[in-house]
Amino acid sequence: MTFLFGVSYYNYTYSEHLLPEVIEMGKSKGNYSPQFDIYFIFKYPFSNQQMMMGFFTKQTVLFHSFQNIFFCLFFFFLHKIFNHLTNHKLFTEKIIQQLKIFSIINILYAPLYFFIWLYLFNAHLDSSMLITCFIFFFLGITMYFTSAFFKRGYQLQSENDLTI
Repeated sequence: MTFLFGVSYYNYTYSEHLLPEVIEMGKSKGNYSPQFDIYFIFKYPFSNQQMMMGFFTKQTVLFHSFQNIFFCLFFFFLHKIFNHLTNHKLFTEKIIQQLKIFSIINILYAPLYFFIWLYLFNAHLDSSMLITCFIFFFLGITMYFTSAFFKRGYQLQSENDLTI
């Protein structure tokens, strides 16, 4: 999404038409405030189906950039954890470190998402927002305890390697 926001900003600023089948932008028709003057529509490639539409504001770009950065980090560290789990030695310092980083990212995401949603959009509390915050916070706490179990497993494995 951040890429599409960047391309759409470039298209609007320089009157270019990059990715015209995916991005549609223009001036809003109607009596909107200047903040909601520019609209965008992102479509799925090779179709006319709309993926996302809205007004091009700083809040929208900031929120979706935050979301994309988080999910890139989320899946990157998840990939690293799964790669370490396929190794012959399951309990290593590297996987413990990756689990802790993954848990910290999830624990920090929940309050940041909450405050960005409330203060950036001046929105009221929504049940879907609270459920999202709870899920990622719970996932972070669970991964932190998992890293503690892996740390204990690493200690036992190291003791076992020394006795043999």
